[in-house]
Amino acid sequence: MYAGVNGNRKTQGNPPRAKWSPRAGVVYSIDQNTIVRGGYGMYWAPWNYPIPDSSANNYGQVGYAQNTISPQSLPASGGTPAVSITNPFPNGLVQPLGSSLGSLTGVGTNISYVDQNGTAPRVQQFSVDFQRELPGAQAVTVSYVGSRGDNLSLGGSNDAGVNINQLDPKYMALGAALTATVANPFFGITSAGPFANSATISRQQLLRPYPQFGNILARHVLEGKSRYNAAVFEWSKRVTHGWGGRVSYTYSVLKDNQVMEGNFYSAGGFNPLNNYNYIASAPACTSTNLAACYNPDADYTYSILDVPHRVILAPVAELPFGRGKKWGSNSSLAEWLAGGWTLSAAINLQAGFPLEVQQSDNTGTLSAVQRPNIVPGADLSTPGSFEDRLASADHPTATWINPAAFTAAPAFTFGNAPRTITDVRTPPQYNVDAVFIKNLRFGTQNAQIKFEMLNLMNRVQVRALQGNNTFGNSSFGRTQLQAGFMRITQIMFRYSF
Repeated sequence: MYAGVNGNRKTQGNPPRAKWSPRAGVVYSIDQNTIVRGGYGMYWAPWNYPIPDSSANNYGQVGYAQNTISPQSLPASGGTPAVSITNPFPNGLVQPLGSSLGSLTGVGTNISYVDQNGTAPRVQQFSVDFQRELPGAQAVTVSYVGSRGDNLSLGGSNDAGVNINQLDPKYMALGAALTATVANPFFGITSAGPFANSATISRQQLLRPYPQFGNILARHVLEGKSRYNAAVFEWSKRVTHGWGGRVSYTYSVLKDNQVMEGNFYSAGGFNPLNNYNYIASAPACTSTNLAACYNPDADYTYSILDVPHRVILAPVAELPFGRGKKWGSNSSLAEWLAGGWTLSAAINLQAGFPLEVQQSDNTGTLSAVQRPNIVPGADLSTPGSFEDRLASADHPTATWINPAAFTAAPAFTFGNAPRTITDVRTPPQYNVDAVFIKNLRFGTQNAQIKFEMLNLMNRVQVRALQGNNTFGNSSFGRTQLQAGFMRITQIMFRYSF
């Protein structure tokens, strides 16, 4: 039996993410052929700080940073640039205002700030497996693998801004009156910035928690969490008698509330439907109504990265021909043609990812996100083969999901579609990579020819609903973008002497 703990402590002065990461492992032998292993690790993940840009107002540096856009350097008709490198800003540079305006800095505009309540993201990983050795250099393993992430970014690997200036959803009861224009109390007040330029303003703007601003985006909100649980079944065999390999099947569930996490193969990654779920200081959040107004778990569901089924096959085989093999061991011809060959492959078969759908925002709450309603009992997927459901030149209107399974959410209501849809997923992914090795012998010298082939079957992978996940658009539901790459072959020759 073995047990160990390792803590990596960082030096004083590093950010909170660099606390220590404890890890422990245990191995117990039940008998000569059976062992049980267990492991646990806790890690503080790095913070996610995307590069600031002008649209984000430099993330909390409002007033202290300013961007100057150079005039159009190249006229649309081509020819001589409008400005020169020696004087790229002929109109001068826009100067930062500093703190001269105090709390009026940025009034009338959208602003961003870095949430100061965040702490270090934390990930705990744990596993236990039971392994039994079988005759014939074989073994079977049954494993449980889990992971728990807390204090994670709501955007996962993407930036996430929570609009703390969204309207309280209770105002949706006003209906059309919510978006009507009314007299503008900021009109003519120079300190109100752009809001001072119009005699009227929308009622929804005045009902915001902070009506003197547009959107107020809280960045680096660490209210995200993830939970991963998986069962893994594996059979393996060491290469003996000319063959071996490994076969594994993983059944897993990944859930999170990381609403802006993206996925290359699946359209998705947008703001919370109701930002009020993430606003601890929202006026409507009271001790008796906390669950309704401040509940980041409202979007806790299957992750956009969830893959419930995955099969991995990795066979290895040596052809039984030529010197030292079963057939043709004394034949030079058999040795040169069929001897010395080793074939191996990595075959990945996995289920698709969940999908996300949305519609144009008609809630009136200035949340910028809306989801459609799902028709009860409707089949979300379309019938037909994999090829029939892809939009292509011979049937351009084919859809991967059924548009008739959705209806537009009425104005001033929230749609009932979940954040991620698992009843229909992206197309499954099947891929085969292979390696073919030929060993040649010249007395005491050796040569090797290796053929490595990625995507051996030249199968086309696709990206589901990319650009076509907004209900109401004419292309809604179509899957037509290719992903991955065509078959790639690499040939290598090595000579040893």
